[in-house]
Amino acid sequence: MLVVRLLVDVLGPVVLIVAIGSTLGHRLQIDVGSLSKLAYWILGPAFAFNIFSESELAGGVALKLSVAAVVGMFVAAAATWAIATFTGLTPSERSADVMTASYGNVGNAGLAISAFALGDDVLPAAGVLMVVINMVGMTLGITLATARSGGALAGLRTALSAPMTIAAFVALVVNLTNTSVPLVAERSIGLLAAALIPVMLLALGIQLSLTGWRLPTVSLTTSATAKLAIAPIVATLVAAALGLSGDNLGAVAIQSAMPPAVFCLVVAKEHDLEIDRVTTNVVAMTALSLITLPIVLAVVV
Repeated sequence: MLVVRLLVDVLGPVVLIVAIGSTLGHRLQIDVGSLSKLAYWILGPAFAFNIFSESELAGGVALKLSVAAVVGMFVAAAATWAIATFTGLTPSERSADVMTASYGNVGNAGLAISAFALGDDVLPAAGVLMVVINMVGMTLGITLATARSGGALAGLRTALSAPMTIAAFVALVVNLTNTSVPLVAERSIGLLAAALIPVMLLALGIQLSLTGWRLPTVSLTTSATAKLAIAPIVATLVAAALGLSGDNLGAVAIQSAMPPAVFCLVVAKEHDLEIDRVTTNVVAMTALSLITLPIVLAVVV
């Protein structure tokens, strides 16, 4: 019962803000494209800088955590890609499904659930996973979204030159060199970063009102299975094989089991990638995670 209350308390605000966007956004004629551009070009880079400049990244344990999480992501992505190809999805549909099957909401939701389930001592491990999954996820998502027109290499170049990627790289340099950021800049970046999640959730709700609810499809079932089951199972097995245990192993399982990141929608809007499909995937898998996450928590706690 406590687990259910946790999920409601953590994911409930997400659902509520999406509902507000869905109910009022279209009525107020708010342009979801403008909100997405704001998130992609300004709020997202601030968020990335905030995460990467302050996180603890050193140590052999961090490397093992990273390897386990990334392997889980790519196995989920590969499984989705293979089934999408076999079932005859278009390249853009396939890219949308792969992005939402691999890039999880490891920030506001993942950290809170990890801390509740395992205690505050798990936050360093969960924080490392948040940084790595965000970096790999946004790079993979932008690559998939832009590779359709210019190929994989061109897509990767676009991903590496994206605002969030550049901000993350600068932040890593700041982090590793222990450079002090002027207080006025630090506070300004912090304010912008804090606005990212609510803006993205409102944009998701507005887009949902334009898209409407869609019935589950085979491809959605595939993406959901890959994101909510395959990724955490593979990542946990790899983590155990690397010698991780206790809270570190639990952090890998929980963070890898999180539903798709809302930033997937921002990438889809910015690069015109199956916006309706991505919206449906994010909303549907977030709802399904209310069923799958209690199973993960029961195993790791």
